[in-house]
Amino acid sequence: MKFILRLTLILFSANCIYAQQSGLPFENNEITAEKIMAGFFGVCIYFIPTIIARDKIHFKRIFIFNLLAAWTVIGWFISLVWALKAKSKNTDSLVFKEGIDE
Repeated sequence: MKFILRLTLILFSANCIYAQQSGLPFENNEITAEKIMAGFFGVCIYFIPTIIARDKIHFKRIFIFNLLAAWTVIGWFISLVWALKAKSKNTDSLVFKEGIDE
């Protein structure tokens, strides 16, 4: 029984040491240019529906939904479709002004 306990402890310790020395790019706590660029790229992709909806009628609602629900993949796609289907502010105002001039 003592042998199994010692073997388990040795294997666990070796696993912990190996995990600390692995060379994966985002395991260390250093702030590098690659990490900053990856974070900026991730934020840009996350807010694509908001960027598309910046001239739409429901911009604030799309932004709030994107902010709160886009961390799920389905929420991101719902906000993207909503941003693409929403009516533009500029088109509605032009139609309304043309109706007044006539």
